[in-house]
Amino acid sequence: MRDIIMKVAAEKIQTYGLRKFTMDEIAAELKISKKTIYKYFKGKDDIIVEYFNEIIETDKNDTLQSIKKDCSLVDKLNSIIYSYHKYKLPINVLDEAYKFYYHEWEKIQKLKDFKLNLIEKILKEGMEEGILKRDIQLNIISSILESVSNTFLDYKFLNKNDLTIKEAMNQVMTVLLYGILK
Repeated sequence: MRDIIMKVAAEKIQTYGLRKFTMDEIAAELKISKKTIYKYFKGKDDIIVEYFNEIIETDKNDTLQSIKKDCSLVDKLNSIIYSYHKYKLPINVLDEAYKFYYHEWEKIQKLKDFKLNLIEKILKEGMEEGILKRDIQLNIISSILESVSNTFLDYKFLNKNDLTIKEAMNQVMTVLLYGILK
């Protein structure tokens, strides 16, 4: 039942955001009482914490599984950037987490740092294997990626430029891997 409640709650969060979904809506959709929900969750904040925990856990697990596969450097980088997570995490929900659920926002930042560290590790391996140029300054690439990822977590930037996170990251990876010269 806990998983079913979380599935419906995640749908409500994706539709209405973190602050506007209600326990009443979840109970009504599942045709259960709110009391039943409270058997599994202390309250709405508990559901929000679980929502972020499940996103982060499934994302990390998928990322680690993907980079263990025998595949190209580009495929490994893509698997880090475009990893699977259990629930959708709309950019407006990230913005709302930053403003009203900062502890959950910090968890997302730790996930971002985890992924940046993995990217740096994969790039180092690529340099050692001779796939990438040896004279690349990884600290500069890391700084660029960190700055870019912070920009892409900015709801206003993506909205203003009519981009999804995936589209923006595709552009960054193209520039980093292939440059801007014809």
